[in-house]
Amino acid sequence: MDGPTDPACRPALAGTDDAAVLRRPQRALLAAAIEELGAAGAELAAAQGQATRLGALIAEAARLADELAALRAVDERRLGAWLAEGGGGPRPEPSPEIDAAEARLAASAGEAAAARAALPAAEQVFQRCAAKVRELQRRRDEALCAAAVDAACDFAEGCRAALAEALDQEAVLHGLRDELLARGNGADAAPGAMDAAARIGRLIAETRRAAAVRRGSQPAQRLLAALAADPGARLERRQAP
Repeated sequence: MDGPTDPACRPALAGTDDAAVLRRPQRALLAAAIEELGAAGAELAAAQGQATRLGALIAEAARLADELAALRAVDERRLGAWLAEGGGGPRPEPSPEIDAAEARLAASAGEAAAARAALPAAEQVFQRCAAKVRELQRRRDEALCAAAVDAACDFAEGCRAALAEALDQEAVLHGLRDELLARGNGADAAPGAMDAAARIGRLIAETRRAAAVRRGSQPAQRLLAALAADPGARLERRQAP
C-alpha cells in the first residue's frame, strides 16, 4: 500500500504518541503561536483596563457636573418663581445639596483632569496591543490550519487501513463475478453463469450503496475548536447517534 503523497503527512509516520505529535513542526509552531497570542491577549486586557479606568474617572466627573447643574437649575427656578411673585416672603435659600455636590465635583475634578491628559496615550497603547493581537490571531489561525492537515494525516492512516480491508473483501466478490463471466462466455458456457454474475454485480452495487454515509462536520468543528488551545488535538471519529 502506497504511503501519503502530501509532504506534510510524512512526519506523522515517525510517531503518533502525544509527545511525538507535539514535536512535529506544525504542532510546535501552533504551540508557540498559542503562547504568543495568550501573552498578547493579557497585554491587551491590561491596556483595556487602564483606558477603561481613565474613562470611568472622566465619566464620573461629567456625571457629578450634570448633577450639580441640575441642582442649581432647581434653585434658579425656585428663585425665579419667588421673583415673579414680587419677592414677598423670605428669599429662597440655596439647596444644601448644592454644597455637597460641589464638594464631590471638586474632589473628582483633579483626577478627571489627570485622566483626560493620560487617556490619549492609554488609548494608543490599547490600539497597538489590539493590532498585535489581530496579527497574532492571524498567525495562530495559519498555524492551526497546518496542524489540522497534520491531524488529518494521522486519521488518514487508520482510514487507509480500513479502506484497504474493505476493498480487499470487495475484490473477492469481483473475482467471483469475473470467474462466472468467464465461464458464461466460454465455449462450453456454464448454465446460469451469466445470470449469477449479473446478480453478484448488483449485490456489489447494493452493498456499496448500503455502506454509504453522509459527511458530517461535527468532528471537524471539534478538532478546529480544540486546536485553538491544544496544539496536540486529534481528529476523532464521529460519535455514534
